[in-house]
Amino acid sequence: MGTINEAVSPQKAFSAVEEILRPGHPLKGSPSVHLDALRGFAAFSVLLNHWRDALFVDYSSLSHHNPLIAIAYLIAGLGHAWVIVFFVMSGYLVGGSVLRSVNSDRWSWRSYLLARGTRLYMVLIPALLLGGALDWSGMHLAGSQILYSGHSGMHALTANVHATLTLPILFGNMLFLQTSSLPSVLHHSVPTFGSNGPLWSLCNEFWYYIAFPIAVLLFTEGRSWRARLVCVLGLIFWGILLGADIVLLGIPWLMGVAIAYLPAVPARRRRARRTVVALSLVLLAGGLTLDKELNSLSGDLILGVIVSILIWVILHCATDPVAHAYKRIARRAGRSSYTLYLVHLPLLIFLKAWLHLPRSAPGWNSCLVSVGLLIPILIYAQAIYALFEKHTDRLRNWLKPRVLGRSTV
Repeated sequence: MGTINEAVSPQKAFSAVEEILRPGHPLKGSPSVHLDALRGFAAFSVLLNHWRDALFVDYSSLSHHNPLIAIAYLIAGLGHAWVIVFFVMSGYLVGGSVLRSVNSDRWSWRSYLLARGTRLYMVLIPALLLGGALDWSGMHLAGSQILYSGHSGMHALTANVHATLTLPILFGNMLFLQTSSLPSVLHHSVPTFGSNGPLWSLCNEFWYYIAFPIAVLLFTEGRSWRARLVCVLGLIFWGILLGADIVLLGIPWLMGVAIAYLPAVPARRRRARRTVVALSLVLLAGGLTLDKELNSLSGDLILGVIVSILIWVILHCATDPVAHAYKRIARRAGRSSYTLYLVHLPLLIFLKAWLHLPRSAPGWNSCLVSVGLLIPILIYAQAIYALFEKHTDRLRNWLKPRVLGRSTV
């Protein structure tokens, strides 16, 4: 749990890998603002996907089709694809911080786990408790039995919430075991808690946070063979614990790490840079659509490559100053994206049950009501952000001397 010691003698078997473990640079300036906007838009798009799923019938069930409705359904149906965008961005940001710490000889498991743990738990615990309270309240509303039993037709809610709203499952989600291959005390995989299906990706994220430093330390100079053996055994256990599906979705996460090693985009003139940015956004739209159509790992991997290209282009080409209003909105959207992602679905389902809103075909009345439903969800998410996630740094700074020792402050 301490820091890496300086290398005593280089080991030839790992020297080639050591060369690529060079530090990246913290993200600053306009590219940082644009990536915040991308994070915020991704979280809202996941909400939009569940909103459509909860309130409107599937496109294939419509009696009439037209291009406008088809495009609307496509835009509002890209939830999984936007999670892949999150994975790539997480790999770039978190993976880059790991490499910088290792290369500057400042790596510490305690410091890293404190940073990651406060980031995750500051929102996860209130999201689980509040989501559970909303589910419990919703299950006791008249006429909500079909919805909370998983038979309403929603793709995001097919499980029986009565069976998943239990203390063992709650603690399993707190330990990031949901959807992993490790059996619970009942010899079944741990499902997501209650109606909060988006928690599946949090299991992926946490265990990618754990596996990547282990892999980096495995190939870092100065490690004894015993330390390398521990790393190898740790990665094997990691793979067995999670299962093939979660492990393979770590590839897009690693694509994000690789962005720091790409050369500068060869576009020096302002018009050329703007053209490259526009083309990368068009490519992103195509990648999102393709991922939805393929609905497979291959689509996720293709999208991972495209998102990596987009981030690479943003870092080198989207460097012009941005408007103050856009900066403020992007910063707030990006910083509260994690909260929005974790808290929106239980409230959406509760409101659907409370207001007795069926899945219907799009129409003026149903669209107005449904759009109005987004407002309290967004306000709720911002309130949770202001109460909890906004104070993550304050909690982390309070814990630092108690976890790392007062000499670190």
